Amino acid sequence: MESSIPCRAAMEAATADLLHLGFLEIRFLTAPQPEAHPQNALVRRRERANLIADICHQLPGLLAPERRDQLPAGLRSLWLTASTTKRQWLRSRWDHLNYDHRWLTLIEPGTTEA
Repeated sequence: MESSIPCRAAMEAATADLLHLGFLEIRFLTAPQPEAHPQNALVRRRERANLIADICHQLPGLLAPERRDQLPAGLRSLWLTASTTKRQWLRSRWDHLNYDHRWLTLIEPGTTEA
């Protein structure tokens, strides 16, 4: 069961806000840490920052005026190809933004929803 695709303006705003949250989180994760910070914690922070960067990598291009009509398909592709961890991050940030993501998150990864 797929929920209907939201209006374009809501999708664009949620995508821009998702990028904003992603950049803030990456900045936090990559900020200098005290020398006493355990090395394995630094590695996990870097891995998390890389995961978020990977999620957000294609989003600015989908917000370009000449490509905005591709935003629904781009988000659908992002969702369907994302790992469980990436889907959890996306879902939690969309929830934080009060964005109705059911049109994506009700699609089971591995399906060929159009």
